[in-house]
Amino acid sequence: MKIDLHCHSTCSDGTYAPTEVVQRAQAAGVNVLALTDHDTLAGIDEARAAADTYGITLVNGVEISCEHTLSGGYGKNKSTNKIIHVVGLDFTDRDKMHAALQQLQDSRANRGQRITEKLSELLEIDYEGLWQAVLDKAGNNPQAVGRAHIGQVLFERGHVKTVQKAFDIYLADNKPAYVAIDALSMADGIKLIQDCGGKAVLAHPTRYHLSATRVRKLIEEFAQLGGDACELPANSEPISTRRMVDRSIAEHSLVASIGSDFHGSNMPWRRLGDVPSLNAEQKGVWQNFAELI
Repeated sequence: MKIDLHCHSTCSDGTYAPTEVVQRAQAAGVNVLALTDHDTLAGIDEARAAADTYGITLVNGVEISCEHTLSGGYGKNKSTNKIIHVVGLDFTDRDKMHAALQQLQDSRANRGQRITEKLSELLEIDYEGLWQAVLDKAGNNPQAVGRAHIGQVLFERGHVKTVQKAFDIYLADNKPAYVAIDALSMADGIKLIQDCGGKAVLAHPTRYHLSATRVRKLIEEFAQLGGDACELPANSEPISTRRMVDRSIAEHSLVASIGSDFHGSNMPWRRLGDVPSLNAEQKGVWQNFAELI
């Protein structure tokens, strides 16, 4: 059984509609899929209809932006505030989840505009034209605007040489055009997912620009807050990174989750179904999903 529990559609910052994401998952041989758009459930019904057509099991999913203060450093780096992504899987109370996420969606729309305003000043370009280009990239849905859309526009307009450069120079945390997003605390994000009947998963723990020590600390604190699972690093990451995460998962009695974090053409190196394998001693978070029992 091929499983992918982390991907995105045009309902957040992906480039393919939910139906096409499911079609591509089927073509990649995926049997179990979770559409995990950022802070929204808007694509789930469309994805489920497509999944029924293509014989795929679709698991309810979402990726929630959460604030968390990591401790354990030294001197001026004694603590650091980060936006951490927590994936919710297999939840059943969609109404409760939707109501809680509505405020985050509104924040996302305002954030996209504020980032665009900063960029228009930094690059000395017209705000209205830049914002319209970003909206076009996000399907004219301001609530769906993410930094990936903005980075793609900067790249296509020739302001940066690659989308990654847009993040490195302007969009990443604490860069000149960065704007923080309103977010639940990580503790509240975990509780929301579990109160809605789902499993809370720490998404891509090695992608927050943290030292190895702090990655281990993040996994520890996620477990202490009652989180259920941790995503395994992508196959493209060093084996030493995978082993470090494996040790932390085991040490803190978490189960494992796997996902490609597929976004589409704006991040072509992330491919549906390209997910790591569990080690023999690891348990998958999906083994207790209602959809699969």
